[in-house]
Amino acid sequence: MPANHRHPPNRRLAWERLQRGWSYEELCERIRASMRSCDEKDTGLTANTVRRWETGERWPDPRYRKHIVTIFDKPASELGLLTPDEMAMRPVTEVVDEIRRLLSMIVAEGIDRSTFLRGLLGAGVLAPLLGEGGERLPAAVERGRGVDAESAEAFARVVDKQAALYWTSPPDDIFQASVAHTRLGMSLLRAAPEGAVRQTLAEAAARSALLSGRVAFFDLDDGPTAARLYRMALSATRECGDHPLAAAVLAHAAFVPGFEGNRTDALGLLDAAFAHAWHGVGPLTRAWLHCVASEISARCGEPKECMRHIDRADQMVDAGGDDPAWLDFFERARLDGFAGYSALTAGNHEEATRRLRKALDDLGPNGGKQRSVLLADLAAAHAPTDDDQAAEHLNQAVDALDDQWYAIGHDRVRRVLKVLPPAAQTRALDERLTDLGRSRHPELTM
Repeated sequence: MPANHRHPPNRRLAWERLQRGWSYEELCERIRASMRSCDEKDTGLTANTVRRWETGERWPDPRYRKHIVTIFDKPASELGLLTPDEMAMRPVTEVVDEIRRLLSMIVAEGIDRSTFLRGLLGAGVLAPLLGEGGERLPAAVERGRGVDAESAEAFARVVDKQAALYWTSPPDDIFQASVAHTRLGMSLLRAAPEGAVRQTLAEAAARSALLSGRVAFFDLDDGPTAARLYRMALSATRECGDHPLAAAVLAHAAFVPGFEGNRTDALGLLDAAFAHAWHGVGPLTRAWLHCVASEISARCGEPKECMRHIDRADQMVDAGGDDPAWLDFFERARLDGFAGYSALTAGNHEEATRRLRKALDDLGPNGGKQRSVLLADLAAAHAPTDDDQAAEHLNQAVDALDDQWYAIGHDRVRRVLKVLPPAAQTRALDERLTDLGRSRHPELTM
């Protein structure tokens, strides 16, 4: 660690702060407010002091630690607030609770004995119970089924292949494969040693859970399953410390309450995503975050706010910088699609038509699923003035769904179909859409 850092960086505290979208100053003010509520003297705590706790330049005094635990509603051990000596003094009751939690994993997730023992060791649970000679057990467990660099890289390669297959495979098939791989990754992660192997595995497990969540939400219309998978992805990003990936997971998670019109929960998740973005993301990632915010604002009935985010996305998308290779779900054409939807919400049908046509013309090789959404939105743009043109675009959207199923596209077509006047053409479209939905909406198992 740097010479002026007397302690290891407190990544746990930093991560929990970022997950809530708080700045150093916001956490500082929350601590000071908590102290005032207890009639404790203001000691001159500043945002810089909080920053120094996270970098390892300072260690929080006990007078602050008790308030930090209260504010985050987490034990000190999960916030990196205990020294190694203090961790060794954990009471037996807390150790037993940790063992019970790990034992429940055997029942719920079928992990084997070796993985269970590794989990105990990784959580620091066995050390107080082993006593003299206990140091021999880690070596014995290491001789069992371990997680090495080759295994972690192999797991990551499978995630890459599944992500590529997502664009052309039936949703139910890719979901079952991806969610099984996610479970494997989370199980392996509990057994992985600290260091580069754990970093590789955590990053890949997070991407796997994110992919599984995306299929559940966008392709199979299962928000609760998606939300659980996004939580798994977020826990893995905490292990690897990947800020762009954490931002992507949080923004995806915001879609779940956002599509339900739950503005408060959605914006809380987006605030946390943007907080991670301050730690360095590329131009496409930052533009995509504003596009997510625009769609959520649109669904919550805030047309001015959604257009403000599109303006920000337009400004950022062509800026300099690098984006991660896994960002394959956003491109310039997708920005035009988000912009078209936002313009629809704002009542600017001419601008919506322009951006949506541009999006359709520029869709890349992974744009097949998005085609049904864009065509449905284009139909909505024509609906107020040209019923026949709107119906024709909807017919093309249903063709796109028949070619590549996409639950979000199905919902979008259904919404536009409801506003068109009854006619033979719309009745035929409705019947076709209903039959398509029945044949393409499988049961999910998570």
